[in-house]
Amino acid sequence: MLTPLSIHMISAIIWVGGMIFANAVLRPAVEHLALSDRIHLWIGVLERFFSRVWIIVFLQPATGYWMVFKEMGGFQHAGFHVTLMHAMGWIMITLFVWVYFFPFRKMKSMAREELFPEAGMYMQKIRFMVRINLVLGSMVSTLAAIGPFI
Repeated sequence: MLTPLSIHMISAIIWVGGMIFANAVLRPAVEHLALSDRIHLWIGVLERFFSRVWIIVFLQPATGYWMVFKEMGGFQHAGFHVTLMHAMGWIMITLFVWVYFFPFRKMKSMAREELFPEAGMYMQKIRFMVRINLVLGSMVSTLAAIGPFI
């Protein structure tokens, strides 16, 4: 049965796992491609991944707040780790929204105009922000696992 906790955990796994796959597996595997081919590949990959992340950025707060207020009785009864997870989750969402509406859109625009070095510069910005989100997502996942015990 899907519960708020299971939906919360599955969506977190998809988001963090997708960032790990993109950063540690896909990126090194396509380094040999020509810049234009890499840009087109990344646009396709990110469009598909971001369409899932948009769902996740609504599911995460909805299920998180459900658990905090319906199951824990509010933040005053939740552990400090929940407050940290809450804050870091909103930072992750903010970074994702910024990446989607600014560097990702600019990268796609530059690729349409066949300005691949410029598109590559936006790809670097995206990669940097994804790394930040990956670190934050790893920290949030760790807090979820060990937070109740500290």
